[in-house]
Amino acid sequence: MGFHKHNTKDYINIALYYLMSKHSYDEITVTDICKQANLSRMSFYRYYNNKEDIFINYCDERFEDFVRIINEKNVADVYSFLLEVFNYVHKYARQVTILKRAGKENLLLQKFTDYGLYLATRWNLSGTENIVFNRVAAAFLAGGIANVLAMWFDLGINLQAKEMTDIAYSIFGAAVNENINKKNSNTPFGNANKEKKSEN
Repeated sequence: MGFHKHNTKDYINIALYYLMSKHSYDEITVTDICKQANLSRMSFYRYYNNKEDIFINYCDERFEDFVRIINEKNVADVYSFLLEVFNYVHKYARQVTILKRAGKENLLLQKFTDYGLYLATRWNLSGTENIVFNRVAAAFLAGGIANVLAMWFDLGINLQAKEMTDIAYSIFGAAVNENINKKNSNTPFGNANKEKKSEN
């Protein structure tokens, strides 16, 4: 059942992105997507309410995959985390470009911010016990990184992932490290950042 579900959703995703490479987003109907995916409308509405749900679901699946990757790699410092972010987003540059061309920049920005907020809150990157402060700090960092990603695509992704990481780390990394090194944080970045600082 699970395999069939993912297969169907994959067919729908591929169909929509293919159609968007040929037509404007607003011109594409659910019927067009179903015809391209060789699926019934009933199958479509079993998983999605509308076209935009496809984007949201696709972004959520990519985020789950990203979290799995950084957990498997045991990413343990801010620089490596940022590098993984830029490398992963670059891997899906074509899809992001198509979304931007479809006028879905706000959706992308909101999803980037939501994911960043989740990670920053989960790892308590502010390094304090103040819940309100943590939420504000997480939102600030998440929004900043999301906007940097959006700007990267506006520039045509001419800078490599490592170059963007160096720039982002020089801005965000120092602030994050300063906070999380003030105490023995439970974040995965705490000890690694101290080691990185001592190496420098």
